[in-house]
Amino acid sequence: MPSQIIGYYSSRKEKLLKDFDRTSALMKGSLVARYNEKFASMLQREVRQEYEKLIPEIPYIKGVRARALNTFLLITAQELAAYKAMKKQGKLPAEAWELCHQALRLRVAKIPRWKRWLLRRLMFSSLMRKIIARRARQQQKARFGDFEVEYLIGEGDDFDLGVNYLQCGNYTFVKRHGGEEFAPYVCMSDIVLSEAMGWGLIRTQTLADGCHYCDFRIKKGAATQISSKTPEVQESIERIRRTEAEQGAAADG
Repeated sequence: MPSQIIGYYSSRKEKLLKDFDRTSALMKGSLVARYNEKFASMLQREVRQEYEKLIPEIPYIKGVRARALNTFLLITAQELAAYKAMKKQGKLPAEAWELCHQALRLRVAKIPRWKRWLLRRLMFSSLMRKIIARRARQQQKARFGDFEVEYLIGEGDDFDLGVNYLQCGNYTFVKRHGGEEFAPYVCMSDIVLSEAMGWGLIRTQTLADGCHYCDFRIKKGAATQISSKTPEVQESIERIRRTEAEQGAAADG
């Protein structure tokens, strides 16, 4: 099992904060429009402070196979920081999530198209299919720090690649740092990531929703279909979809 290190990012704090500042700068205009200049500046400052406090506690998992998981943990830490700062201002988790969702949209839009294309090709490559199929046949359960994953073979036209997360390091991290009510929202980061990367992710349940595992099913060429069994989270998903559809229609018009 690839080992997990706490404190790994302490010496890399400056680099992580610079990365955070780039995302924060992308959000400045929309924050001012939504609130006001004073609140926007205060919020950005407080989110940064919360993130800086979390950095030494972010788990780092050794090994090439854990690269994506480490990236997701860093995103989760930023989102948790936003939740903590918003909570101090009396804001609800759903409102904090809307900001996180928008920030992630802006962030992934900066990933070069060629890189997204390459990652998509890798996801659906014959090599990846063979690896997943072999692990599924052997009924392997892989442990990566606080993550535990089991692999599934695609069933006809339902999906190409499948994994169940029996344990999730993101969920564990959020709970450990006082954000359990926000955890089901954090899972919705996969909506933006799947749409940006063309994963065609289908997911109906998560550990954070109180289920026994997270069901990740990936289908090449499919639309992203992610829902939550937590009612207020599902309401947020639908509200954001409506807003984005209206914005898209207005832009086209």
